[in-house]
Amino acid sequence: MSSKSERPCSKGRCLQPAEFSLTYDYDDQLAVVGPLSPEPESLAHDLCVKHARGFTAPQGWELIRHLDLINE
Repeated sequence: MSSKSERPCSKGRCLQPAEFSLTYDYDDQLAVVGPLSPEPESLAHDLCVKHARGFTAPQGWELIRHLDLINE
């Protein structure tokens, strides 16, 4: 996926462009990494490719990762 986002990755000091959004459902203990939301969301975290691939969910949580959009 080669999105030209002007939003940076929200991890630390990463300067890479965000290409994915991370959201949490606390009630269902579910984390989802999916396509970048069209607009910034207050409850979502914008991630670059590296951080989207490397994300791990909290212990005991389910993770859904929609990274099939990335061509290696």
